[in-house]
Amino acid sequence: MRKFAVIGLGQYGSQVAESLAALGGQVVAIDSDPAVCDSLKRVDGVQPLCLDATDEATLRATGIEDVDTAVVAIGQHLEVSIVVTALLRQIPVRRIVARASTELHKKILKLVGAAQVHNPEFEMATRDALAIFSPALRDRATLPTGHDMVEIDTRESMWGKTLSELDFRERFELTIIAIKTRVPVVDDLGQTTFREEKNLLPTGSDLLRKGDILVVIGTPARTREFLALWQ
Repeated sequence: MRKFAVIGLGQYGSQVAESLAALGGQVVAIDSDPAVCDSLKRVDGVQPLCLDATDEATLRATGIEDVDTAVVAIGQHLEVSIVVTALLRQIPVRRIVARASTELHKKILKLVGAAQVHNPEFEMATRDALAIFSPALRDRATLPTGHDMVEIDTRESMWGKTLSELDFRERFELTIIAIKTRVPVVDDLGQTTFREEKNLLPTGSDLLRKGDILVVIGTPARTREFLALWQ
């Protein structure tokens, strides 16, 4: 079983802790507020600990060096998040993921030892803006290369056409890495439900149908151009 530590149990940190536990992880959840820690006692897979994470001896006493990943989810107190991240690096913890509030905060966290840094407010705002801009957009992620990976509903103008006919690579410099299709199935009770099937690395002869979802990779500029056109 994978082990995690989440430090800072605000709304974001608590959700991360619960989600990691729901995925099957064993989570040590740390905060200095007893009330916050008490609220997570009911969650299976989460062990809340009320302590000061800026105290190195106290932090070491939790056995935090044994976790696979430590998440510094402290958002408002920038100095505290930086100190805790530096302590985790010093202990050392195998992998540190931190939450940043600003670009400067993000740079400092990386300098003191965070392998990965997220700004959830910025990321959520960006995702919401894209969803508003393109209602067909289902999901978006930025890859380490700087490329966008988006999931988008096929439009009526795509239905009945092959990938070769639509020619995404030539027209938009985009790569279709998968097609998701909802396939109707009948369950044991005779009810019709849907199962998602994935066509990974599709070929030019693959035909698009109503309800299909495209998984597309491209540069942000080319992705935006594609989303703007297929409205």
